[in-house]
Amino acid sequence: MRKPILLLGVLFMMVPLSAQEGTDDLAAVRRTRLSELLPQVLKDKNIDCWLTFTREGATDPLLSQLGSNHMVARAALIFAHDRQGNYRRVAIAASYDVTPLESSALYDTVISYKQEGVRPHLQQIMAQLDPAVIAVNRSRDVPMADGLTTGLFDYLVEVLPEYSLRFTSSEELILSLFSRKLPAEIAAVREAAEKTQLILREAFTSKVIKPGKTTENDVADYLRRRAEELGMEESCFSIVAGPMRGHSDPSDRVIQPGDLLRADICFKVRGYSSDIQRTAYVLRKGERKAPDFVLRLWADMKAANLAALAAIKPGVAATEVDKAGRSLLVSRGYEEYPHGAGHSIGMQVHDIGPLPAPDWPERYGSVAFAPLEPGMTMAIEPALYIDEPRLGGYVNFGLEEDILVTEEGYEMLGEAQEELWVIK
Repeated sequence: MRKPILLLGVLFMMVPLSAQEGTDDLAAVRRTRLSELLPQVLKDKNIDCWLTFTREGATDPLLSQLGSNHMVARAALIFAHDRQGNYRRVAIAASYDVTPLESSALYDTVISYKQEGVRPHLQQIMAQLDPAVIAVNRSRDVPMADGLTTGLFDYLVEVLPEYSLRFTSSEELILSLFSRKLPAEIAAVREAAEKTQLILREAFTSKVIKPGKTTENDVADYLRRRAEELGMEESCFSIVAGPMRGHSDPSDRVIQPGDLLRADICFKVRGYSSDIQRTAYVLRKGERKAPDFVLRLWADMKAANLAALAAIKPGVAATEVDKAGRSLLVSRGYEEYPHGAGHSIGMQVHDIGPLPAPDWPERYGSVAFAPLEPGMTMAIEPALYIDEPRLGGYVNFGLEEDILVTEEGYEMLGEAQEELWVIK
């Protein structure tokens, strides 16, 4: 039995998600997040009110998490503490848009408007709340916190002139609220990771791969068939034999002796995704193990992965995780990998959350400096890139592990790849 975990001061028991399957479970997760976690996040971030303002044609990317998949007219979704400390959840929407908001059970109050529009109702609620700090969804670096269009922002300034000076970005709130996973979500990510690891280990064997005959697409077909048998849904897929092709779809290239074989695949279980990367070497005739130079390259890449994992602790800026893996590889004479060392995972492969990435402000911005917090699920993937003629050219040694940030550091989700796999 797994231990209970503590998130934001609220104790949740680790309940197997198999007992909570389907859309009802996702709705329950949303309700818990907004009714129990969000009030504490507001206090932690010194925010009195979170206001999401949206409409048709410019739908906020978080709308589906806030009770509806579609709004036609302007809608205001408000979560706040009033001056008496009471937690308020108020939705204001056009009369033909209120039904999903009412049925979501996310709001204490749902206000329906007609010809008068949203203005008088929004003004009245803000006057009642009188928040000192109002978070709105505008962000330079976090797309999921950037749903408020210029036109809607201008409208808010027009409707709430005295409150517009109190607006701040919801970026920190959204990163904290949605990157920390509830136990049911963690269980789903864990199961997705374990099953993805299982089918990769099955596929990267001589039972599936016959050097000189099997193609990348043959391996892909096996993985997809097994994933379907295990009830998983594909969310990303890349298989590359030989020289690297980036995030490339599998091809009809035949896997040959002496090839480096890498898979980077993601599958969902009950709406939550894994992201696992594995590397193998295909033995040449007469070889009983991979050549020493290949083993050394693998060992250096594995060491970078372990260094990044060792840097994971609550409160640490995400960029420190990247720095740990990156500096190790650079110290051993390799070029820097051209991307971050990981990302959050959840309902999306690249989910909302701190980004373990270098200080490249024009690429990653402030999200690289967001702190890690217990309950976050992440994929960690420092990588080694090298031009190696003995492996056919420019190749990529990749290893990606899914982890849970804990109070002490991290927990591996499933089993790590500890050594280079070989295919006879």
